[in-house]
Amino acid sequence: MTTIRDIARLSGYSVSTVSRVINQRNYVSPATRMAIQKVVDQLDYALHAVARDLSRGRTFNVGVVLPHSDHPYFTQLVHGIMRAAFKANYRVVLLPSKYEVNLERGYLADLRQHAYDALIFTSHGLPLTELNDYRRYGTIVVCENPHDCPIPAAYAARQTTYVETFELQKRRGDKRVAILASRSLAKSATHKRWSRLISKSLAPSPR
Repeated sequence: MTTIRDIARLSGYSVSTVSRVINQRNYVSPATRMAIQKVVDQLDYALHAVARDLSRGRTFNVGVVLPHSDHPYFTQLVHGIMRAAFKANYRVVLLPSKYEVNLERGYLADLRQHAYDALIFTSHGLPLTELNDYRRYGTIVVCENPHDCPIPAAYAARQTTYVETFELQKRRGDKRVAILASRSLAKSATHKRWSRLISKSLAPSPR
């Protein structure tokens, strides 16, 4: 396989000068750039993407962990992430988890090994404290209110809207309200919070 040293040897220029041409850096004269590029074309050399990214210290990959794509919430969330990522010239890698903690730990291990610059957890099976421990290896963002956990988060503050909705139902005399969630009450912390909120909002007013 052709290496940068082969190009340097055949072109008569130093490895550092060849590297500047291949990586489109400055401080190379047009004549030198043209001579080196001619050898690059002759050898059909292609820069190894992984090696290039490691040399820059970034992969320009963002991993988005999502349990599934069957719910419109996750679909819209991914669309928003992709729009923002593409504007910043980042690639988005979708990482399905099914809420399985071993899969999520595998994605965290990939972050540690610099497969991604960042991970975005749209939802998760692992506790927030464990996700937060991996921030030493790269950026991690969650899409929920982290409360006391210091992990970065981007989420919609929906509680006010829900409270107003439940109070309206209470005034109308509604007695039964259902919540559609991706996980059972026993596993979903969000489901538990909203269930308590519904019970409180629809409880009879003290007389």
